[in-house]
Amino acid sequence: MTIFEALSPAERARQLANPEGAIGLALAEWLNDTNRQATTELIRLLAVEAGHRVLEIGFGNGRAVPIVMAQAADVHYAGVDISPTMVAEARDFNAALVQAGRAGFDLASSHAMPFDTGSFDRVFAIGVVHFWAEPLASLAEVRRVLRPGGLMLMGCLAPEGAPDFAQVEYGFHLRAAPEWDDLCRSSGFADVDVRLLEISQSVPGGSPIRRSSIRLQARA
Repeated sequence: MTIFEALSPAERARQLANPEGAIGLALAEWLNDTNRQATTELIRLLAVEAGHRVLEIGFGNGRAVPIVMAQAADVHYAGVDISPTMVAEARDFNAALVQAGRAGFDLASSHAMPFDTGSFDRVFAIGVVHFWAEPLASLAEVRRVLRPGGLMLMGCLAPEGAPDFAQVEYGFHLRAAPEWDDLCRSSGFADVDVRLLEISQSVPGGSPIRRSSIRLQARA
């Protein structure tokens, strides 16, 4: 039995939204294994170029940072997360990049980020936006910190075939692709492209599973 399977539906949702303590650390490692393929593909689609500044919302334990940095030369990374456990873990794992001034990890929410307007060329998040109860506030903040023409790319659960714990009472706010499209446009984004996808998730000790996912892509 995996760490995830051992948790109740409510505890699964709580730890996914805000990982805490030893269970949160173990769950983050499990998520890395489960979402490795989808994470790598989404980062590739960011089309990071030399000298870009990249922001990740909800970086978890920070294991995706080396993948981002490997996309091009002289990339600078910043991340925000609401979990003190994950901030500490990500800073420790990426200590060399932090010391070199190439990566930073802040305890902050997506609707109030500690960055100047137009700070980033790329902003991405994986498995985060389906926790946004008020998405317009967070989308407006993402657009604020993006440079003109900068790219936003987000991946989240779709309502279709969602797991049993992904319920409103547990803090999930699943939205269909057309609703996300409207929200992005209402927030002032251009070139909006929202798609319903079928992705493959690895299951440690088991066969890969297919799950519906939504990908949000838009430019400031």
